[in-house]
Amino acid sequence: MSWVQELLDLFGKFKFYEIVHEYEQALYFRKGIVIPRKIKRNKKELERIISDEREVIQEAGGYLAFVGPFKPELPQDYMKSKILRLPRHPKRGEKSKVLKPGLYYHVPFIDDIVKDFRQEKVLNLGNISIPTSEADSKVVTISCNLRYELQDLYKAYTAVHDYEASLKDHTLSILALYSRGKSYQEWKDPDEVAKLEEQVKEELRQVVTEKWGLKIHRVYVTDNATSTLQRTIYEGPALIAKN
Repeated sequence: MSWVQELLDLFGKFKFYEIVHEYEQALYFRKGIVIPRKIKRNKKELERIISDEREVIQEAGGYLAFVGPFKPELPQDYMKSKILRLPRHPKRGEKSKVLKPGLYYHVPFIDDIVKDFRQEKVLNLGNISIPTSEADSKVVTISCNLRYELQDLYKAYTAVHDYEASLKDHTLSILALYSRGKSYQEWKDPDEVAKLEEQVKEELRQVVTEKWGLKIHRVYVTDNATSTLQRTIYEGPALIAKN
């Protein structure tokens, strides 16, 4: 029943926690603004941080060195704990806008956590049709795929609208640009097709990796064959014949 689903959706809005899994990235929104949260460290990272802190304490002469009036000099970016005044590794206080895996509490209706997958994806780009450069021009239809992964959800979510749709359109635009002026013989040459794939990949990386937070692994031209292209363009109201 519809009212049951509405009731479940209402209770869902009162959820005060969110779990970010190992295969995900997330953003913490408060009143519409992404705020950094303290980075959650795994067991190995915490053990390494504690080991580095103990090494600093030992080099200073032990715990008693931090009790007397003469405080030893700490390494760069190290802090002191509030109570015992012992050295604290700079990574303990690090924050990030992109949340790592873990459990995060938030205030319902005020805060919101947005998640997305960070696994590699293969995006089917569909196809485009390009005329060849000969006087007796032919039409070559190109089909391609794109393999990529999400690296920085903050950039992908805030720098571009609908990053996956934009990535598809941007890739096809670059593919069309580098495909112009090729002869039919070039399209039959596997080395030329491989060169085209590399050109599109490198051009994508210049914009997408740095600005959109997406890592481009490879562009695949899965098929290229001659075809017949017909386009019908009509503007204006439809005419309906009456007997």
